[in-house]
Amino acid sequence: MYDTGTQLTEEPIRDGAGIEATPATLPLWHRARHNARISLKFYASVSRLALGQSRWIAASGALGALSLGLVGIGMATLVTPYEGVASASLTADRAPRVVAFDLTPTDTDGPRAIVEIQPTDDFHTASLADPGMFIDEMTDDAADAEAEIQAAEPREVEVTVALASGETLTEVLSKAGADRIDAYHAVAAMSAHYSPRKLRAGQEISLSFMEMPNGIDDMESETPARYLTAIALQPDIERAIEVTRDADGSFSGRETMREFTEGFARAAGTIDNSLFLDGERAGLPPQIIIEMIRMYSYSVDFQREIQPGDKFDVYFSRKFDEDNNPVKEGDVLYASLSVGGKTHKLWRFDPGDGVWDYFDENGQSMKKFLMKTPVDGARLSSGFGMRRHPILGYSRLHSGVDFAAPTGTPIYAAGDGTVQRANRFGSYGNYVSIRHANGYETAYAHMNGFARGVRAGTRVRQGQVIGYVGTTGASTGPHLHYEVHLHGKKTNPLALKVPTGRKLEGPQLAAFKAQREAMSTQMAEAPLTTRMAHAGAETDAAN
Repeated sequence: MYDTGTQLTEEPIRDGAGIEATPATLPLWHRARHNARISLKFYASVSRLALGQSRWIAASGALGALSLGLVGIGMATLVTPYEGVASASLTADRAPRVVAFDLTPTDTDGPRAIVEIQPTDDFHTASLADPGMFIDEMTDDAADAEAEIQAAEPREVEVTVALASGETLTEVLSKAGADRIDAYHAVAAMSAHYSPRKLRAGQEISLSFMEMPNGIDDMESETPARYLTAIALQPDIERAIEVTRDADGSFSGRETMREFTEGFARAAGTIDNSLFLDGERAGLPPQIIIEMIRMYSYSVDFQREIQPGDKFDVYFSRKFDEDNNPVKEGDVLYASLSVGGKTHKLWRFDPGDGVWDYFDENGQSMKKFLMKTPVDGARLSSGFGMRRHPILGYSRLHSGVDFAAPTGTPIYAAGDGTVQRANRFGSYGNYVSIRHANGYETAYAHMNGFARGVRAGTRVRQGQVIGYVGTTGASTGPHLHYEVHLHGKKTNPLALKVPTGRKLEGPQLAAFKAQREAMSTQMAEAPLTTRMAHAGAETDAAN
């Protein structure tokens, strides 16, 4: 081998203090400088050996070695400040600081560090974990504001909302401030006990929230964040539905049924104006008066046959709360209506097949094949026959009867049948026609709208709501135009003789008579008053 004159063995090196030390005992930056010097000598020697001592090539090698040395020095400079640092500490201000190295030879392998402990009050050390020196200090006002926010606690808020027409429960909850996902899960929990689709417009719903103070949940929002915790509603007097948030954040629902005492009430009175008006004066609830009108609508024309001096007597069930206050009306068990000196008595009875009905003293059902007046509380405004048309101005056949009533009054199917059409029909406006058995067909015109589910092909039951009174088509005011067709021929509905309903016989008739006698005894024991607020209540149900 050629001798380049360069020795690569470790030799003692003098530091800045003039003290000899081996490379292994020097600080990192001393070692980097020493290594760069050795690398320079090595590359220069190799260049002279391989390329024949060419000065130009030697100079190139020297420059390359110098570049590598500079790179090494740069890397050492970057790494040196973080040598021995394992992780950033939040308590860096309290850490000791190395201010110098004692290079006096000792028994240890390296120099001894001179350590100075700086008080935490004198300086602040910046680190990756504590960049406080680069951030402006918080002002007193900002500190007070932050302390006020941190001290504020969520508060419970209760609100009551009402369901609008066409609005869903989920939309109501979202509009009140509930998160849409929370609203979805809360409604799902309710559905196991009560279908939200049964809710009607105007239904009141109580909502409970945990409300966050301004600035905690959303620093940019002025509206407090709301956290839905409970939903409560009462779809009827006997039932309450509640949905609550559980500890794990999920929702669960439950249904509570109120218990009431069932009793009976009785009232009687004289008709001076109308059954509806005088019934209210006697204290009869509107539901009971409407039921009486339905009971007798097959055989009594309330517009033409009722006269001053006619009498009524009603015995019905109702429910009472724990303070004996009436809270809900029940069923009409017995009714008597005297019209023109003739008394019509009806009893409610179930023959045992699950289909109850009203029967007279002979066991004959009060139902007829078709109802005479398929609308409640209406006034007969125009009869059947020739008349001068109020819009066209000339006389023509009025092929039905008109019942004047407020817009929105329910219209009932006059009998069981199938809907033939339910749509707009020329001058009739909104129009429904129903085909019944034995060649009968009924028609209803000028309706304000159709009941839900009523369309061509739909089966309807007698007394089922099919639409509502209106003034559509060629009409001068809200009323129902009612027609009856028999085998295609238009017939006067008020003069129509239609077959009656079922008649009890054998064991069913015997059971009906026994129940009628028992009910007569109960009615005799019940106090007869003219105001329902003072009606007596009995706790034993009728058999």
